[in-house]
Amino acid sequence: MIEYSRSLLNERFELHLSRELIIPGSMKNSFWNMSHELHKLFTPKNDTVLSDGIKDLSEKYGPKRDPLFVVIPITIIYLMIFLTGVVGNISTCFVIARNRSMHTATNYYLFSLAVSDFLLLVSGVPQEIYFIWSKYPYVFGETFCVLRGITAESSANATVLTITAFTIERYVAICHPFLTHTMSKLSRAIRFIVFIWLIAILSAVPQALQFGVTNQDGIDQCVVKRIIIQHSFELSTFLFFFAPMTLITVLYMLIGLNLRSTTMIKRNGTLQQRNDMPRSHKSATHNQNSQRVVKMLVAVVVAFFFCWAPFHAQRLVYIYGVDKSHQPTDPLILKLFTVTTYISGILYYLSTCINPLLYNIMSNKFRQAFK
Repeated sequence: MIEYSRSLLNERFELHLSRELIIPGSMKNSFWNMSHELHKLFTPKNDTVLSDGIKDLSEKYGPKRDPLFVVIPITIIYLMIFLTGVVGNISTCFVIARNRSMHTATNYYLFSLAVSDFLLLVSGVPQEIYFIWSKYPYVFGETFCVLRGITAESSANATVLTITAFTIERYVAICHPFLTHTMSKLSRAIRFIVFIWLIAILSAVPQALQFGVTNQDGIDQCVVKRIIIQHSFELSTFLFFFAPMTLITVLYMLIGLNLRSTTMIKRNGTLQQRNDMPRSHKSATHNQNSQRVVKMLVAVVVAFFFCWAPFHAQRLVYIYGVDKSHQPTDPLILKLFTVTTYISGILYYLSTCINPLLYNIMSNKFRQAFK
């Protein structure tokens, strides 16, 4: 959704970049700004004026597409991510739905995560590939411009809220087992998931409604037409990245401490445990299963952080890397922005296809079910 973010920031800072956006869910050509800025820096000014008095569109908006040695590899990468992500996330949903033994609260959250990742892929990657080959004009119309923003934002918000929810569920199950029967019920997990998606959609609508299609110099562009929420990007970064990641980190630290103390108690053993071997063995097995589940979920969280952190870093560089005259405060800012844009464009969508791979690698149940 870089498309939507980039547009808002262009309006706000009047940075003379091609009009794409940088909000979660549409990494619309993460390489455009980089190529456009390099194009402006190293290409002599073209003073050719068209009949209507407007300079050549390539001078105003940058090249319509990047060189083939850039476009072709990027297209291949996006296609690989798209195919892997679609197959992986559909398979995850199918496996969880088909196997009754996998109908647990944690797996229901993973089902919701697969749905949000799938929606991010189908709402973003095909259009990304189109814009890689033709950056302008915008040909999909106003309705699609807004709906894509809602879908992408909702899916991105649902992803982080779902990860937060299954972290809380694991924390309750391991650190407060007496509450497990109420907090980890399937009916309650389903209600939580429905609530997560309602919050995700409601929080996405105001931001998405800021966008629409405008026509400048005969070129349609999906840009910010109005500002509904001031500082929406800072708020979104805090509410849907920094705050959840802080909570998740604290909870997993508490889970780790609890599992460590439990393991030490089991290792030392008590007289009663030594005399009651079957019960001790059952408890040890349960503890090992909990550790395996936690390791898999921690891997999901770590992957999420490393895939999304560059995106939020790019956003903050865009917002705070300019002076009062809306110019970069340092030449390094432009280089930093282009680097973070390049990295975040790939990692953002990579995050949608990596989870099924983690499930297959780290979970025996998923590995058996995928066969």
